[in-house]
Amino acid sequence: MLKPTAVVELVWQDASGSVAAQTLFAPSSLTVSEIDAMASALASISAPLTGCVLLKQRIKYVVVPDEPNVTSGGAPIVHTGAFFFETTEPLPDGIILVHSVKDSIFQSSGPGAGYIVDSTNSDVIAFIDAVLSANCTNPFGDALTSFFSAYLQSRV
Repeated sequence: MLKPTAVVELVWQDASGSVAAQTLFAPSSLTVSEIDAMASALASISAPLTGCVLLKQRIKYVVVPDEPNVTSGGAPIVHTGAFFFETTEPLPDGIILVHSVKDSIFQSSGPGAGYIVDSTNSDVIAFIDAVLSANCTNPFGDALTSFFSAYLQSRV
């Protein structure tokens, strides 16, 4: 279900290079164009109040499940799998972090036992296939083309 308000962030930068976001809300029933126009208007009236420059505007529509999901246990949220993908460019590659990964996706023997993701695990294969078929990109817009490694990033 779509939350009743969309989050609008106006990201500002001062002369030192520090960045801060001004958070506003808009009815999620409005179109992206309408919210963008509202955010631009608010940015223009905020600009005279600050010595900063506007770097960017972000609009986030938030969807929540109709029925809240409660986990029955498992790995803590800091148990994070880092999945690395090659891109269409030589560098940089892409990374996708998956939080609270299950121990069952890691190699069970050998030097990588408990830390290296088992790329033959059916759930891992399904995840990789879904990422590649969705045409995901890295933050620079380079398409993820193939998976090459994954491991446990956080052991806190």
